[in-house]
Amino acid sequence: MEVVPKIHQFGGMSNCYLVEDEEMMLIDTGNPVNTKKILNYMKNTLNRNPEDIKTIVITHHHFDHIGSLGKLKKVTGAKLAAHKDDANYIAGKEKPEEPFISKIFINLLKIIYRSKTVEVDILLEENDKIGSYKIIHTPGHTPGSICLYNENDRIIFVGDNLTDKGDKIGGPPSIFTLNMEQANESIKKLENLDIDVIFTGHGKIISEAKEKLKEYIKML
Repeated sequence: MEVVPKIHQFGGMSNCYLVEDEEMMLIDTGNPVNTKKILNYMKNTLNRNPEDIKTIVITHHHFDHIGSLGKLKKVTGAKLAAHKDDANYIAGKEKPEEPFISKIFINLLKIIYRSKTVEVDILLEENDKIGSYKIIHTPGHTPGSICLYNENDRIIFVGDNLTDKGDKIGGPPSIFTLNMEQANESIKKLENLDIDVIFTGHGKIISEAKEKLKEYIKML
């Protein structure tokens, strides 16, 4: 559904977002069953073709965010962008270090869905731009976790760096986070940004976000 003008959210195991920016991009891909859901939505609701997605941006390498990546990249022909510190994990060139529970969960999903690895076309770094969005490197949940910040629209996509807790903001899930101390330091980088809306990797979007974020950071 369109949650704010030009931004469309798909739920499930995790959230992914279709963004009508300077060019259409997809932020994360969710689990493997999302492929048909996203393509049908583009055709039947937006009257757009798969090839209209020019870039797929991955906020971090966890399987619930890249489960549909292989199929969607093949169908759309989109360029794949991810931070350089997670790129080899997405491509299957290295096995990531993971918390114990996370490792079991992710390996099980990979077996069930027979996931395929994908080469990253665009290696992102701090302050790079994808359309109207600036890349903010926020390591901790994974080494290459990122946020995408649009200064003009005052919105930010945070992957799993922040979560919706009703009237409050929470941090990344500790059992799936490689380095909580580093993750907390990364979140502090967001404190002085002008943000109205936070788009999370799980749960609802967070509105009136600036004060909520400041309150959360005070507790770190």
